[in-house]
Amino acid sequence: MAKYTINVEKPAVKEKIAKIEQTVKEIKEYKTVAILDLRKLPDALLQGIRKKLRGKGKIVVAKKPVLERILKSDKRLAAYVSEAEKPIALILTNLSPFELNRFLKENKKRRAAKTGEIAPFEISIPEGETDLPPGPALSELKSAGINVQIKAGKIIVAKESVVAKTGEVITDVKSKALQKLGIMPFEVGAKLIMGYDKEYVYNVELLNIDDHLNSDMQHAVLDGFNFSINANYPTAANTSILLQQAYMQSVNVALNGSLYSTSTMGQLLTSAARQGLALKSLG
Repeated sequence: MAKYTINVEKPAVKEKIAKIEQTVKEIKEYKTVAILDLRKLPDALLQGIRKKLRGKGKIVVAKKPVLERILKSDKRLAAYVSEAEKPIALILTNLSPFELNRFLKENKKRRAAKTGEIAPFEISIPEGETDLPPGPALSELKSAGINVQIKAGKIIVAKESVVAKTGEVITDVKSKALQKLGIMPFEVGAKLIMGYDKEYVYNVELLNIDDHLNSDMQHAVLDGFNFSINANYPTAANTSILLQQAYMQSVNVALNGSLYSTSTMGQLLTSAARQGLALKSLG
């Protein structure tokens, strides 16, 4: 069998080697390296993210052989070499993996519905005026089940109309109608496959845990606080409240027992004066 050798002097090969060496060097300089899934990610959104990430990190897009060699340069990243079988990119940044994941979620975009897609929620068209002039669009919108009429030279939605219910397949007629009205019910965003902060590797499930972590933590803290109050268990967070409750309880005991103190003197004298006036009125 014939052996094939790579001519490292070829400009294209030199360029790939330089990119591998440069990226491997940069991985050591940045705090975090993450793998970005490029499937179904519009190029316009990718470029927008690249622009917004400027100053915080960079996106490395390369062909499979280059990415494989870059990933193999680190023993923790080497476990993800198989990810290069699909379109991916590397993100090098000083953001933590969680901060990077949150950054990507905050930079999503809306997009139009495509034929055959499933409605993620009920898609309805509100009543009101459109920018569409009378013409073929009128019948197209009606075919999609939208209650439209012509008024003052424009097409209007006479009554709120449901185009697709949650879970319903969007037909070609309905997708075109939604596009004509500028309705973009779907959201598209960049998704990470993993993030590595030079100490731990975080898969997508771990990266998305902060979606509900803050809420869960707040509920847990509140439940713990209420439990400590009800159990009269003093902590740094509840001491002032427990002392206030103890003070009020002692004042109530003193008042009910007619025990005079600097805290009860005024109320007891007021109560005695009222009782005296009541007895005087009886005489």
